[in-house]
Amino acid sequence: MTGGYGVGGLSGGGGGHGGSGGYTRMVGAEGQWVTQYLRRLWAWEQMDFESCFDQMATLLGPSPSSMNKVYKLAKYRKKTKNQWARDDPAFALVQVGFLMVSTAAWGVAVLGSRFSLTKFVFFFLSDLVGYWLLGGVCLSGACASFANQRLIEHSVHSVAQTVEWLYAFDIHCNAFFLSFLFTHVAQFLLLPFLLNDTFAATLCSGALWCAALSAYFFVTHLGYRALPFLKHTELYLYPVAGLVLLYVIIIVLAFLGIRVNVTRVSELVMCVCPSLATFVLKKMSPPPFCIKLLTSPDDDFLLLWDS
Repeated sequence: MTGGYGVGGLSGGGGGHGGSGGYTRMVGAEGQWVTQYLRRLWAWEQMDFESCFDQMATLLGPSPSSMNKVYKLAKYRKKTKNQWARDDPAFALVQVGFLMVSTAAWGVAVLGSRFSLTKFVFFFLSDLVGYWLLGGVCLSGACASFANQRLIEHSVHSVAQTVEWLYAFDIHCNAFFLSFLFTHVAQFLLLPFLLNDTFAATLCSGALWCAALSAYFFVTHLGYRALPFLKHTELYLYPVAGLVLLYVIIIVLAFLGIRVNVTRVSELVMCVCPSLATFVLKKMSPPPFCIKLLTSPDDDFLLLWDS
């Protein structure tokens, strides 16, 4: 079954496990795919947004089999274009747009009159670069590296095979979409209730974040399970057990009177970060315009430190 799949998702041309020449071809081919992917970011007319939204709707399917249809498209791409990863950046660009809208909504809801264009840019870049991009690069890189080192099922009848990094990032984007619906949409709609310092709000907030991260790892598991040359992909579900354990700890602490409300913690971080950044900038003595970017006359956290 694995004989038709080549190095890095390329079809192999010979037997054995491949040598340094095969690895060089793998790296070169994947580098070309990444370059083409980035170039298409500026070709809006070539992006298939209809297919993008269809895939997002499929990920909302009520069962794993319906959600798995997204990865059947990856198998189709493998047969037609000889690569597992998307060559259309529309899915990623739509997520960037979602993050932009959610940043504006959260900023208005949490900061109110203190929310400004500068803080919008700060929060959006923090969400985009830190939460989505860097987090995605690190997680997808770690998952792909783990698969390449531990989960590949070698066969004497096939060439060496590895998980494409761009496919691993696709899996991250799929998984991020579901977690985004929990942490950015559902949490926002329930914000008036979740911000209460009550036992029920603490439990609901913890359950929401536990479900969001569990959905992320479940969709990640589906993505790697779709690759026929990998074994024991259920290992990607193991973090869910840790999340359930953390949620049980939150429940026990809540019964003991110690309420760890994840939503309130995230709101605190959102309110504190700009003022903390301003404080750090002042201590570093940067050019004045850097401080003005984040300084606001009613930054309570900054005034607390200045006092």
